[in-house]
Amino acid sequence: MRNGFDSSETQRPRGGDLLKYDKTDITARIENDVESFHYTDVAASQSDSMSIAINARDKRWKNEWLPEKGAKLYPTILVKNWEIGGIGNGYRDYSAECGAFVLDNPSFSSAPDTLTMSGVAKPNDSSFSERTRTFTWKQTSVKKIAETIAERYKLELQFEGDDHDIDAKEQDATDSAFLQNLCNDYALIIKVYASKLWVYDREKYKAKPAVWTAYEEQPKGNPNALCIEPGSFKWNTKLSGTYTGGVYTYTNKQKGISINVTVGTAERQLKLTGKVSSEADAKAKLIAAIKNANHGATSISFTVPGYPAGASAQCINVDGYGKMGGKYFIDQMDQVYTKSGGYKTQVKASKVEEGDFA
Repeated sequence: MRNGFDSSETQRPRGGDLLKYDKTDITARIENDVESFHYTDVAASQSDSMSIAINARDKRWKNEWLPEKGAKLYPTILVKNWEIGGIGNGYRDYSAECGAFVLDNPSFSSAPDTLTMSGVAKPNDSSFSERTRTFTWKQTSVKKIAETIAERYKLELQFEGDDHDIDAKEQDATDSAFLQNLCNDYALIIKVYASKLWVYDREKYKAKPAVWTAYEEQPKGNPNALCIEPGSFKWNTKLSGTYTGGVYTYTNKQKGISINVTVGTAERQLKLTGKVSSEADAKAKLIAAIKNANHGATSISFTVPGYPAGASAQCINVDGYGKMGGKYFIDQMDQVYTKSGGYKTQVKASKVEEGDFA
């Protein structure tokens, strides 16, 4: 979600359609009473989420303004007089829509009266993630399955990746869990965002150029550069659970023999067994499993001043921090506003490693 925050000295929410409740603009109700706002934008697996805390001193929040579960929230981040990380041509206003969120957890507390509205990005039809379906998919493909599921929940499918044929696949899970597991088999990521079902190849996104830079220190000649807050930078790397290659073993029922498909090197091998439709399918699944395991082997987190142009699945450059700098893929971005602390952006990202075992 993107919420409306002014980037002037006070950094207070104001102007524009900052928040819509169903189809009603409620900006005027909340703009002077927002205590905090938190939007979590994730690149994979879980849904985006948001929460906004409001000073509910107006008694109407306890009555006609009390929000109902299941309502749709449409937040927008709006900043005033904002210089885009030193890239733009002077200061300007900037707005970014955060998508649609289903209100699933409204809460109220007293002393002082505070109303919190929390929501997640998911279809209106809750059966997407709650109803278990038992079905056998035959003679189809990953993309065709995604199209069927997207149509079922009135979502627009955005498919950015290689398609894979599916001879037969048993489903005994919710559509959300089934599609996520199916896509995971081929290193594809699913995400529901702004009434869209987005399926994409994370590795191809990691190959895209970096779109912005976060600096350890203020660079000369660029006073508006986006600098990491001192003390917020964290770095971690691991070897355990990562692989340089692998072996996939399956049985060819027609020939009655066991077949091994190998990729990469034997230094650190991932060993898998299972049912596949062909040797090519075994190789695709093995490569996907290794890529999934290796993603996040080196990770960082940090905080910068509010940056609404940033988003998950972007690539960024981290300038400084010695060998810990370089190109990273954003796994999660949190846009956070509080009256006391202003507007900040928190980033979690994984190193884009050079080379490929396959």
